[in-house]
Amino acid sequence: MLPSAGFTFFCRSTAATAAAVVSLCTGAALAADVEPEITFRRDVMPVLSKVGCNVGGCHGNGNGKAGLKLSLRGQDPDLDWQALTRDQGGRRINLLQPEKSLLLLKATATVAHEGGQRITPGSPEHAAILEWLHDGARDTGATAPRLVKITVTPPESVVFEPAAEVQLSATATFADGSTRDITRLAVYEPSNLIIKVSPTGLVTREKSGEATVLVRFLEQQVPVRLAFVPARPDFLWHPVAERNFIDPHVFAKAQQLRVNPSPECADDIFLRRAYLDLTGLVPDAAEARAFLADLAADKRARLVDRLLAGPEFADFWALKWADLLKIEERQLDAKGMRTF
Repeated sequence: MLPSAGFTFFCRSTAATAAAVVSLCTGAALAADVEPEITFRRDVMPVLSKVGCNVGGCHGNGNGKAGLKLSLRGQDPDLDWQALTRDQGGRRINLLQPEKSLLLLKATATVAHEGGQRITPGSPEHAAILEWLHDGARDTGATAPRLVKITVTPPESVVFEPAAEVQLSATATFADGSTRDITRLAVYEPSNLIIKVSPTGLVTREKSGEATVLVRFLEQQVPVRLAFVPARPDFLWHPVAERNFIDPHVFAKAQQLRVNPSPECADDIFLRRAYLDLTGLVPDAAEARAFLADLAADKRARLVDRLLAGPEFADFWALKWADLLKIEERQLDAKGMRTF
């Protein structure tokens, strides 16, 4: 009888223990609702984009860098997870000692890294990757609600001196209706050098002018248009006659920036500007004389139409768009340039 009684007691104790474990697991699940787990697709992928690992000049290049090839700007999470955890025998991660993973050692420049230090030890970015590694470096997040949109505040702004800063705030909205503050995780790309943007979205004026900040998170991106304008306290708008459907938009923008349109220029100046703006060339002497001798009221419109129809316009503006879209061999390689 004693062995039987002992066995019964053991089973009851085990059942009680199991119930306690279930209770603890349930509590852990509830806690997870408050503190979501770090997932590869929604937490680690944004960090790779934030620190520039997957841009064209780094591992996002068509040929990769130093043996590691990531998808450009994180467009293919499946490829990136395979590259980080499986390529070259999985040498980039160390699940037994996650903090010694080559992925982290390179990013923090603890081990020599051609791209220099990309992540600061102890930063939220470092903590996110380390927690993912501690959790087994799984391809988590694939079944999570997809990203629907990102919202950036303010969407546009005109800033007058003496103000010199604009703080951007970004929020991600997912298919289940949930939202997340992604201000620190978003990538901020200024269109020119008149502004600087901090990793946390603080835009600072370097000099007066207009700029666009492209805000990226995962597969979504939003442009934010900013203008930093001198105070001009004595500005007074001088109304100008509108000649086409574009003029109202141009004049509204000029009034917003506290700039009056310049007076109409002379024919010779207009001719030179039209040629340079549309073709990058200057007119020859015969064309200049013919244009100045023409007394027709529509000669300027006819000149513009003729220049737009010429092959020089296509060549010149193809070059301009190539510059704007950064179509060059270092970023895209020769095949990518030809594709563009």
